[in-house]
Amino acid sequence: MKKLIIILAFATAYTLLSCKGETEKPIPEVLTTDTLATVYDYSVTDTFDSGETRRIKFFDKADTTTAKYEKRYYKNGNICMEGPLDSDGLRDGRWTAWYECGKVWSVGDYKHGLRHGDNKVYYVNGQVQYNKSYVNDTAEGIWTFHLEDGTEAMKVIYEKGKVIEQVQLINTPDSLRNLSR
Repeated sequence: MKKLIIILAFATAYTLLSCKGETEKPIPEVLTTDTLATVYDYSVTDTFDSGETRRIKFFDKADTTTAKYEKRYYKNGNICMEGPLDSDGLRDGRWTAWYECGKVWSVGDYKHGLRHGDNKVYYVNGQVQYNKSYVNDTAEGIWTFHLEDGTEAMKVIYEKGKVIEQVQLINTPDSLRNLSR
């Protein structure tokens, strides 16, 4: 009788442990404090060679075939970029990117995978480096460029991707002038 109880105990423990691995997927460390993981289903779609999470896509719990949102990470676990996706898996809406140190690098709007709307890039100190606007991935409107201290240095006016006017407000480094192309 004692042998039977021990055998049943081992069988029960084995069944519970083997089933646990099949029904629970481990939560990547980068998601342990992420509220999206509680609202959406998710899938790690890319990892670094060393196993850290590189990319996660989020899905409605009712439809796990079409990703609604994507997050990318640096190897150190800090967020790299994130934003919504359209039904074809293309960027659609506001995307934000960060420097590896965790400070915002850029914020830009997309429509079906194309830059569409405002795009702002920041220096690591938080000052705006430049503001650009696009219509269907084509430069449009007034683009402004700033020095690292926040001083507005240059304006470029675009119409359908062509430079209409460029106004040099102060002497700017070559690296800043190259951003207007």
